[in-house]
Amino acid sequence: MNGRVRRRRYSRRAFNGLTGNQLKLIGMLAMFADHIGAVVIQCGILHGRDALACSAIIATASGQRWLLVGKVCRYAGRLAFPIFAFLLVEGFRHSRNRAFYALRIGVLALVSEIPFDLAVYNTWFYPGYQNVLFTLLIGIVVMEGLELLDNLFLQIVVIAGGCGLAWVIKSDYSVLGVLLIAGLYWFRHNDVGQLVCGVALSAAESLNYYCVSALAYVPIVLYNGRRGAQEFKYLFYVIYPVHLLALHLFAGWITGRVGVDF
Repeated sequence: MNGRVRRRRYSRRAFNGLTGNQLKLIGMLAMFADHIGAVVIQCGILHGRDALACSAIIATASGQRWLLVGKVCRYAGRLAFPIFAFLLVEGFRHSRNRAFYALRIGVLALVSEIPFDLAVYNTWFYPGYQNVLFTLLIGIVVMEGLELLDNLFLQIVVIAGGCGLAWVIKSDYSVLGVLLIAGLYWFRHNDVGQLVCGVALSAAESLNYYCVSALAYVPIVLYNGRRGAQEFKYLFYVIYPVHLLALHLFAGWITGRVGVDF
């Protein structure tokens, strides 16, 4: 399938469906839900880092209700990464300066690491797990390698190398995250192939959540190939670290904790 029929960009329905900005907002809302469930509810209200306190809380009726709300938020959050992976591929394909595109993601990954570690692990520095932006950065490098290399064996080596790096640094979504980005880029000219690959890998990534990540392709298939009237290009760059820090502070206020672990 060639670019002429890619997501009906030039069809009569080109102005229907979801724009890239609308798709990005859906992804951000899903991300907010996920982090509220993980940081505010699970780690905050339910005292998830203290096994004894958590067990006592969820033994109560109110604790069970909060546990359910937290699970709903986490399930909704499974839609975020497939959407952002898809938008990353679209952004890479249409970027006029891919080096600067990668630099923005890399700087944001570094800036976001402290807020991420505070929100998830309640510590300034946690080397055992890295935020999702490192996975996106690795995905950009892999896509660049796939485009520059014509040899199938070398392309597979590039994908394997990206997966290995994500596994070594333990970035969020890890190997399957890189595979999803690589797969979406590999089938960038084939809507059906991209959909099948995306649904399969997203489902595999969310097996513990009954494969709910595959539902992210409901809004993705409605994407009309247009950016949209509103400009949200840099919104995510600001919101990601800021909202993580805000949620950490709010969760700390809820639980009455003062300070963080060093």
